[in-house]
Amino acid sequence: MSAARSEHRGAARLRAALVLACVLALSACAQWPPGSPDIGARGPVAGRAEGFSLPLARPELQVGERWVWSARELGESASGSATVIERTVVRVAGDQAELRQVTLDPATRRPSGPAQMRTVRRSVWHLQPNGPSQGEIKALAFPLSIGKTWEYEYRLGGREIDAVTSYRYRARVDGVETIGVPAGRFETLRVTHQGHWSRHVLEQGRLVERTGEVRTTYWYAPTVGTWVRLEVDLRRPDGSRDLGIVQELVEYDAGK
Repeated sequence: MSAARSEHRGAARLRAALVLACVLALSACAQWPPGSPDIGARGPVAGRAEGFSLPLARPELQVGERWVWSARELGESASGSATVIERTVVRVAGDQAELRQVTLDPATRRPSGPAQMRTVRRSVWHLQPNGPSQGEIKALAFPLSIGKTWEYEYRLGGREIDAVTSYRYRARVDGVETIGVPAGRFETLRVTHQGHWSRHVLEQGRLVERTGEVRTTYWYAPTVGTWVRLEVDLRRPDGSRDLGIVQELVEYDAGK
């Protein structure tokens, strides 16, 4: 295989891995509701909530509980593709819950592909990836209280060194923020994850390390047991935005 071809494959793998990492928590791209703010928009946060007490314990998910999310890619590397993801709780056992995940047609909201079973660890809201991985994405480390911080790292990819991307994050609960999404208006805890990614790729025939910054923000609403909005802001090594993803809750059913 030529050096140019190897470099092309490495660059393609790099973007694919970075997009995969972004959508592991999102897993949805869909028709965008008018007026939704761009990535980085922040409202004021409060030190106390009116609708719930702190600290927040892990969610007590119920069989039949159902969420539908829509999301969109932004930035120069945005794909422009549109999908909708539905997840339904089918079993809860201890700290784990099994979710049935289905991709829906964005126009008809009917299933457009086969269902998949996903496992989530409720104490950190880690959704098990479908591909090879090490570590956990600790989206929400319960119990949650304002000012709480935690750190974590994980790796995504296969056995080849240029197919593995490493991530390191530091998360912080910023405070209480009330936001509106297509599913309604929710009082939430805003949790910001500031991170760093690194990956080995071929450049000019040599294996080099590429690095960059990434920020992921969750707006967690205890009334629905998960986040109602999520943003990913992925930066290139020079600091410019490579890709942004915004996800919002569009439907919720409390189940049984």
